Amino acid sequence: MEKDIIKIISSYLKYWYLFVIGAAICVALAFFHLRYRVVTQYDIYAKILLNDKKGSDQSSNLESLSDFGLLKVSKNIQDEIGVLQSYDLMKITLDELGMAVGYYYEGRLNEMEVYKTQIPFHIVLNDSLSISQYGNFGSITLLNSKTYQVEVTDAEGNPQKTTYNFDEEVKTPFATFTVVLDDKNIDFKSQKPILVSFNNTEELAKIYNQKLMVQTVEKDGGGLLQITINDVIPDRGVDVVNKLIEIYERKSTEHKNILANTTLSLIDGRLELLSGELSSVEKNVESYKKTNDLTDVSSDAARFIQLAGESDRELEAIKSQIDGINALENNLAQSSGDSYELITAIGYQNASLAGLISRYNELVQTRKSMLRTAGVGNPVVIEVSKQLLDLKNAIAGNVQSIKSGLLSSKRNILNNAVSYKSKISTVPTAERALLEINRDQGLKQNLYLYLLQKREEEALSISVPFSETRIIESPRAFMAGKSKMPVYLGAILFGLFVPFLYIFSKNMLNNKIQTKEDIEEITDCFILGTIATNTEKNTVVVTENNVSPSAELFRLLRHNLKFSTQGKSEQVIMVTSGNQGEGKTFISINLAASLAVTGKKVVVLGFDLRAPKLMANVGLANTLGITDFIIDPTLDINDIIVTYPEANNLFFIGSGTLPPNPGELMLSNRIKSLIDTLKETFDYIIIDTAPIGKVSDAFSLIPYVNSTLYVVRSNYTEKAELEVFSDIVESHKLQSVMVVLNDVKLDKSSGYGYAYGGKA
Repeated sequence: MEKDIIKIISSYLKYWYLFVIGAAICVALAFFHLRYRVVTQYDIYAKILLNDKKGSDQSSNLESLSDFGLLKVSKNIQDEIGVLQSYDLMKITLDELGMAVGYYYEGRLNEMEVYKTQIPFHIVLNDSLSISQYGNFGSITLLNSKTYQVEVTDAEGNPQKTTYNFDEEVKTPFATFTVVLDDKNIDFKSQKPILVSFNNTEELAKIYNQKLMVQTVEKDGGGLLQITINDVIPDRGVDVVNKLIEIYERKSTEHKNILANTTLSLIDGRLELLSGELSSVEKNVESYKKTNDLTDVSSDAARFIQLAGESDRELEAIKSQIDGINALENNLAQSSGDSYELITAIGYQNASLAGLISRYNELVQTRKSMLRTAGVGNPVVIEVSKQLLDLKNAIAGNVQSIKSGLLSSKRNILNNAVSYKSKISTVPTAERALLEINRDQGLKQNLYLYLLQKREEEALSISVPFSETRIIESPRAFMAGKSKMPVYLGAILFGLFVPFLYIFSKNMLNNKIQTKEDIEEITDCFILGTIATNTEKNTVVVTENNVSPSAELFRLLRHNLKFSTQGKSEQVIMVTSGNQGEGKTFISINLAASLAVTGKKVVVLGFDLRAPKLMANVGLANTLGITDFIIDPTLDINDIIVTYPEANNLFFIGSGTLPPNPGELMLSNRIKSLIDTLKETFDYIIIDTAPIGKVSDAFSLIPYVNSTLYVVRSNYTEKAELEVFSDIVESHKLQSVMVVLNDVKLDKSSGYGYAYGGKA
């Protein structure tokens, strides 16, 4: 684990210069940023108290109407905070403060914004701006107390200067505006040009709204609120908070007046409706009394009871008279024929009838007296009988007439009695109906009076407005203290982080072999050695007098080769790689040279028949070679061996003529004959073959090879190619495989440092 950490740290430390450069650049940028870009920030604080709505007469009136169902009044303090933080309220605030116009002084590196209270004039816009008109307008220079100069840049970039009078309307492609001079007692000669720009107050309102914070002072709520906003110009921040509170109060008052006017309108409409309803109810009472013949229900009921009693008495009297008449009829009926009896009228007194009955009774007495002295046939008696019959008929007719009158009177009295009793029975119903009508009339009358009172109260609340907002602490600005140390510390960390991220990404995305550790992670093959980057012009770097890092590492490679063989005969060594350009020919030549300087006789065979480079790299002619030896049986080995003139004991055999079928040639028996013959003459045979990752030519030489050197080039060979090689080794297709890492850049952090340098 410790070695892994050291390895990781070392992989980053070799790029130490990137960390130094990154930190230095970021610190410098932080310095210039703090010096010229960062301006002092100010926090503006204010406290206001939103009065309890129950303490306001107007609010209580609204609450009563709310209870009555006319209006709904919000009492939530969070709603008021939301109103204060609303975008529309901030937009109105900025518009009324004239913040659609920005003012700047030109500095050495950038422009410095100022507020209108810090300059002797201000601009009043006379029209609204379109989106295309936002941005820098130009500069204004005060000339004297009456005139000023406007400098703008035309479409070709040329400055245009125009002089105007103060309070004069100026029409430009940007906007129509008026410049108002606020301070006439200034030194006009010392006035610098002031840059003017037109701002988008909608976007500006969004920015200020994000910086605005409104919260309750007490944790448990309440109406005490703290308003906080941040600004680079303290006077402007104070004005924004003051104007925000002012507009909030004004809008609240306007809202209450709208509610009050709406309430008045509702009340007036309801009063008009109730007035009509009251008139209708009064007419209903009048109509009901007329229809039911009522004045006062209690007195009318007593009168009906009295009349009903009188009707009963009259009815009894009539019945008595009818009984008398009926009795008289019976008497008349009994005195029939010649028997004339006296008639008695009982229970009924009628003068005419009484006179007839009295005369009739007298004649009956006279007739009875005459019959005692004279007979029935006496003319006088006959005359009296005739008179009696006439009187009897007259009495009977009179009785019928009287009886008919009495029966008619009886019926009338009965009808009156029924009517009186019916009215007596309807008195409770009439009294209840009249009570309901009177109750409805009373409710409407009470509501009418209540609404009249509320109307007067609402009218008074409009004429005498009541503010529910009270400023407890006026807005004050405090410098927002911020230390520069965190900025520099952050710059240093960022300056270190960027190179770290670059190196980390590079390492993560790098699919190349860079170090021996990368090889060890993929394959278990023995790493024979590493070869430094060849900084010399010659391909052959191993000579007797050369002690350069590359030459010394080849000598170390030779020593490792002897140590790894442990006395075994490793006469035939094949050098291959996974791809072209990894330096297998360079390794073959210099390994052979390092062996030759020890007195060993070494020959290098150019078996890369497809892309031969061996002879060209050592500066020898590629005439007859291996291809020619295989094809032409008449050729002798000595015909193809070339002596290297610059080193003793070093020989080369080139690939020869470029064949059309190198794969078939590699299967020829002449190769065995070639190698066997060379073994008799040379101590070492170095075979430079084609890459095994591309073609199978090298595998044809396995039977003749004692050891295989697989060349990996640092920062060139891909890890995937090495994985393919590892699979080949695990399948035992190669003999005694060792890996050589080529083209390693030597430095202390890489782990391949070398104490010697240069040429001896």
